[in-house]
Amino acid sequence: MYRKAFTLVELLVVIGIIALLVALLLPALSKAKSVGQKVACISNQKQLQMAHSIFSDDHGDKILYSSAWKQEKSAPYAWMSGSLNLSKYLNQTRYLESTPLFPYVGKSTGVFKCPADKDLLRITNRAGELQRIFPRHRSYSINIHVGGWSGWPVYEDKEWKIYHKYNEIENPSNIFTFIEMPFEFINAGSFRVVMNEGAPTHKVYDMDVPGNYHIDGTAIAFSDGHVETKRWLDQRTITAQTRFHIDGSNFKYGIRRAYGSVDVKWLKDRSTTKIETMAWRKQKYTWFLWMFNLSRQMRVWNTGPEAARDSYIRKGRRDSWGWYWNDSW
Repeated sequence: MYRKAFTLVELLVVIGIIALLVALLLPALSKAKSVGQKVACISNQKQLQMAHSIFSDDHGDKILYSSAWKQEKSAPYAWMSGSLNLSKYLNQTRYLESTPLFPYVGKSTGVFKCPADKDLLRITNRAGELQRIFPRHRSYSINIHVGGWSGWPVYEDKEWKIYHKYNEIENPSNIFTFIEMPFEFINAGSFRVVMNEGAPTHKVYDMDVPGNYHIDGTAIAFSDGHVETKRWLDQRTITAQTRFHIDGSNFKYGIRRAYGSVDVKWLKDRSTTKIETMAWRKQKYTWFLWMFNLSRQMRVWNTGPEAARDSYIRKGRRDSWGWYWNDSW
């Protein structure tokens, strides 16, 4: 009497069917995971943008600086001070906890991180031996023109507006705030959009690279509170974070040299607006190169009190660092 059992051929057929089903299901599962990560990222940016605008509501409509070095007097009033420096970062969440927005996001550090950002930092000692591995804590930066670096723009972009108050933003639904950045390029709290034009060899402070975490695109928050996902169209933008450069050169720090890029134009159109010609002419000669290719302006109406902790002195002139003691810019 024979026992009923599968033949080898039948087993192979069953295994083949299972393998086929797995192959069909994996892309769907992967896509579902990607969609879930995008939804979580959009939620994070909505929370950050809401916190950013509520802070302004609580402080006379004033906008936090987009960046500041931690030693600057303006650092306590930047949305994010310091920099994600690979050699010195050392898993420090203190930059997140010191931002003025921290209480406004429920003191949650997770809101600063895109779930699709899987970058791991590897810390070694002087002998090159691995000491620690841990995830980076921040995936987002903010448009440099929303607040400015300690209130100021890139040196060559002085004729473009830096928004210091929300009521200065003419079209809030068209000016972006928070944006994802790839781990190779994210450092300070601001995302640099260089507005002036020039050929690929034009020597300007180069533009930052946007994130590419969500099917060749990124989530971007806008000053009116909405968040959208932008899919990049130029291959130089899509491959920037994997190639470390975008035009075949060894210049690896930005996408400014992606000349004629539709993605660069899209970002420029949503970063800021130009100062009126007559207003610009009146203030043209009050600017000077400050530091790291950033520009400062001496303003005769904003000299500040003698003992002001945020004062800046140049050629005998005393000038204010920013909005937190004086409403004038």
